[in-house]
Amino acid sequence: MDRLDYNYQEKLADLLDNEREDDEPHFLQQLRNFYTACRKPLSQDQVLRILEHLIVMENIQNEELSVGLTAAFRLQVLIDLNDSNTYDIWKQLMSHRKHWDPNTTNREPLTREMFDKLWASLPKIPFPFKEYYWRELSELEEKIMSYGSEDDGFDSGDLVTRIPPFWMMPWPNGNITYENLSQMAHWLDIKANEFILTYIYMRLKLVAEGVSTESWHIDRDQCAEQSRQILSHPAAWLVEKNHPRLKEEPVLQDIFAELKQRFGQKLLANRNNFTRSTQHFLLGKLKRMRLRLSILPRNSSAQSMVRRIERHYRDVHMNASDYFGNLHIGLNHSRSHKKYAQLWAIVFGRQLIPSRISKSDLYPTQVRGYGTYASAFYIVKQNMLIVPLSLLEPPFYTHGQPSILTYSALGFILGHELSHGFDSEGMTFSSHGVGSSAVDRELDRNPRFQQELGCLRRRFGRKRYEKFADASGLELAYSAYFDTAQTDHKRNRSAEELVTQKQQFFHNFAQFFCSDKELLQAHDHGSDRKRVNDAVAHFEPFREAFSCGPSPRRRQCRLY
Repeated sequence: MDRLDYNYQEKLADLLDNEREDDEPHFLQQLRNFYTACRKPLSQDQVLRILEHLIVMENIQNEELSVGLTAAFRLQVLIDLNDSNTYDIWKQLMSHRKHWDPNTTNREPLTREMFDKLWASLPKIPFPFKEYYWRELSELEEKIMSYGSEDDGFDSGDLVTRIPPFWMMPWPNGNITYENLSQMAHWLDIKANEFILTYIYMRLKLVAEGVSTESWHIDRDQCAEQSRQILSHPAAWLVEKNHPRLKEEPVLQDIFAELKQRFGQKLLANRNNFTRSTQHFLLGKLKRMRLRLSILPRNSSAQSMVRRIERHYRDVHMNASDYFGNLHIGLNHSRSHKKYAQLWAIVFGRQLIPSRISKSDLYPTQVRGYGTYASAFYIVKQNMLIVPLSLLEPPFYTHGQPSILTYSALGFILGHELSHGFDSEGMTFSSHGVGSSAVDRELDRNPRFQQELGCLRRRFGRKRYEKFADASGLELAYSAYFDTAQTDHKRNRSAEELVTQKQQFFHNFAQFFCSDKELLQAHDHGSDRKRVNDAVAHFEPFREAFSCGPSPRRRQCRLY
């Protein structure tokens, strides 16, 4: 998936590096301005200017803190900060490794004299009580400096050997352990956003004039990635206009129809002994579930699509020379539309609220989330799977490739997202995205369903919905390719080479997760290695294809 996103961003960067065309839409001009500003040299003076702008705001929220931390720590990627992960962000900042000049920052604790001078130089005093702020600041620095030991008895693997890149706060003397970093992250996490941004500004002002004059750059692909995150619809419009992939839609629709047919067989088998009304509810939802390509509207003319994107971004005005200011504008735009149009909460897995989006509307995106990278996603309120066009690229997909490669990769992804509509959270919402209390009550009272749900919960904990979707998606894709049904299309499935084909199916499925980095097991989906192994561990066709022998005593958890 990372390779697909990288290829997409290369295409986007190539297009944005080209000269502007005459009569470009407003939204495309803003996309170019954002990218241009990102590619220009950045300086400490620009960091101070954006912090001065942020600290005088009356209500400093996570968007402002994200911009401030991104600027102050000279990050290549935009921080994905929310109410629940600030502690983790601080730990990441303190664990980050990068070559830098330690003279760039001053890491001595503030004296009262230094504080008084810095306080007097603030553009506007954001706190009404100077003494209260001084007490909070000095207590924080005292706690930070209390860590560090002269004891040499620590294991070398437990010690932090480098000062974090561009760290401008006090740094303890002596040996610092990773446990100390966690404790320091806690003290920073509990501070208000207003306090943190003002504190960082004051610390950066400590550096002697001329020490931090060296500029830095953000990589080309990172600028393209951020452009896609901040201005998702303009980026999608530009790439789709120059690299059309919509002709591949029939391939996906055919596979999706087969996957639906296979899942319908599971529902009709009714292993849970659901009532007739619940069966009708679930089968109706499956029948009306739709798939579409792209986050952009499809049933409109080119001119109409441009007008819709223009309306969505009409209040966005990016400055081709103010990268940090543009970040703030982009995040604020996302925040305002999240509240105004209630789009953010529609994506499955978030708080669900009663709202509908017309077929001609732009579809929801999250900064650094669904719609801004290649992953497909399911929208509960629309009962719809959305597949970004960036998913249909080599090495994952090539036009005319053998269908076994398409089913084992794209088929799995579509089956995974389809299955999310029928886990214990998604299945209580109808084909129109309306929750059913009757279905919810039946699920609570159904002994077999609760037994299997308990099996998933005990084995996978909070990852249970993703693990269910992985196993179900693989089973659906395998069945759609190898089993026979009325919806099947002609495929080259030689009886003589059936075992080899089945092995190829599983190999290609596993290669989908191949990457040069190891996702942490704490990730919502778990590590890539665990995802593959958990999906095939109790899947009998896999064991048969590779002659694995008898299945282990632990059975597969099956909701259907």
